Amino acid sequence: MLFQKIVFIVFGLLCPVLLAAEKGGVVEKYVPVGEYLFSNPDKLPDADGELLVSFSKPLSPGSVVIAYGRKNRKDRKSREQTTEEERELLKPRLAKLNAERTEAHFVKLPPDFYDLVIIDPVTMMLDEGIALHKIGSDENLPENIQKQFLEEIRRTLGLREDRIGGWEGFFDHKQIERIEVKDEKAGVLMQQMRLGVALAESGDRLEGTIHSIDVVWVERAKVAEAGWQLINRQQLYREELHAKTFFKHQFRKELQGVRIGTRKRTLNIDR
Repeated sequence: MLFQKIVFIVFGLLCPVLLAAEKGGVVEKYVPVGEYLFSNPDKLPDADGELLVSFSKPLSPGSVVIAYGRKNRKDRKSREQTTEEERELLKPRLAKLNAERTEAHFVKLPPDFYDLVIIDPVTMMLDEGIALHKIGSDENLPENIQKQFLEEIRRTLGLREDRIGGWEGFFDHKQIERIEVKDEKAGVLMQQMRLGVALAESGDRLEGTIHSIDVVWVERAKVAEAGWQLINRQQLYREELHAKTFFKHQFRKELQGVRIGTRKRTLNIDR
């Protein structure tokens, strides 16, 4: 058991952290670890699609704006037998912010519908418009069944008392924000934190708290007692922050399903 705990601590933070920010947001140390989660613009082929997102107020230092395309998500397109170059195309996109942090610019976007995510580590705000299930949520699911499914999913993805860790055992605090269920399959948006001791690759103790924001896909096992099984997971954010609380979450419909074709599009966001 001690060995397992050590593995969780070390494995969970092979890549230390991050950007500079104000007032206890991002730890002022290392380089961004979350960048490997997103496509590298220098490795992407040319595409005519562009998106410029303008904000009514500047974002905080260390903020990220993500465009999460639908066509190639892990619940729709397998990563098996793909090359490194192909996988680069399948990753979410990270915007480049202007100096004032009032505009987020995405380039080289292939035609698709994109859901946007805005993460501000100073105000600790998470605004998103992610379509979690590829065929939507079942609005006609009886309330008692819906409640049963949600509780089963929480047990599958949450902390376990019967064994160390459970799914993503490195994190010792978990919070599910939204679940969309259809045909006994579900998409889940959740946050995770590690408040316990965590070590960098160097062996040094990390000063901050590791935060993760994930989209997870699960399906109900054929034997109900077995609960729900994990199908896939997309990590959208992973950083070391001073904050020891979850992001304040807000779903925003205007961030969902932004259609991008072969022209530049502008979107104005009030926040």
